[in-house]
Amino acid sequence: MDVDKRSLMLGATAGLSLAALYSYTTKRSKDGESGSADAEASSNANFEFARGGATVPLPSGAPRLRREDMTIAGCAFLGLNLSRNHSESPGLMSHPDSVSRQTQFDFNLIQDRDYTHFSQTDDSAWLCGGGESGESYKLKARDSAHCEIFQMATFNEAWGGCSRETIRRVMSEIMIPHMAVLPSFVLRNGDTPSELELKFELEPGVAGHPEKWANWQLRFVHNQLFEKLQCGARFCPGPHHMTFLRKAAWRDEKHMVKYFAECDRAVRQWREQGPMLLEPEQDPDAPGYPAEPLGQELTHPHGVYLFRTREEPVEYFSPNFHPPYDTPDKRKLIAK
Repeated sequence: MDVDKRSLMLGATAGLSLAALYSYTTKRSKDGESGSADAEASSNANFEFARGGATVPLPSGAPRLRREDMTIAGCAFLGLNLSRNHSESPGLMSHPDSVSRQTQFDFNLIQDRDYTHFSQTDDSAWLCGGGESGESYKLKARDSAHCEIFQMATFNEAWGGCSRETIRRVMSEIMIPHMAVLPSFVLRNGDTPSELELKFELEPGVAGHPEKWANWQLRFVHNQLFEKLQCGARFCPGPHHMTFLRKAAWRDEKHMVKYFAECDRAVRQWREQGPMLLEPEQDPDAPGYPAEPLGQELTHPHGVYLFRTREEPVEYFSPNFHPPYDTPDKRKLIAK
């Protein structure tokens, strides 16, 4: 079977262990062609995506709210900061200045730093697990691991974005729970060449107990933001995931299968731990300590970050919706 025509995905369903699943990918239809879900949705983008009101499947997420209002498709967004410093492991060739805004996950477990299985990546190479030091002859960059919840593209309202003043106001009005995540599976997406993503899927569990559903916090914040912020550039790509490699090319099919088997083992280990609250490095002497903390990220962690770009978090919003979440009133709010 032609490797370029196949997507190898590690999937998980609620209550079941991860399993390696093969699935064929189909080439995306060009915008405007008959039968293209993305094209159809792009022409009618004013549906209430946050409430699941889409009438066509949108695996890549909702389209821009009003594309005609957007001048520049920038990279500003609200989301989780998943970066971590790994400079104490010199063999990784990671960036020494990466900041540890979470210490729960070592994403090098799903990366192939010594290129045993990969023959090619883009020039940015590994985006998480400490980033790139430049020793690998890839672009030098700090760890920029993140999970987008709401993209506004820019902070310029004249360009279809949202001003920081508006964002601050809305973030003070919505309920921000303590953000805990559970990795669902590693995905080779349908791009050509592919990108690799770690997915954080909403995993429905016991009916009537949404507070026990894995990754409910992401959808909960996502829904509120989609209701409150109506800027033309409003978007959320493939909710919800962390991209960690672009233009992936394996040495051969066997190496691809072995690589995903390694990812499977790593994700199984994370899932055994259950959803994890994201805690920044607290030791001032440790590599990656946030020496210039954003807001109250050290004293009131588990919140949401505002990014100008994936490499530039600029603001932090602390949780204001606190546990326990299993009371009748809070269950109603979560399930609303």
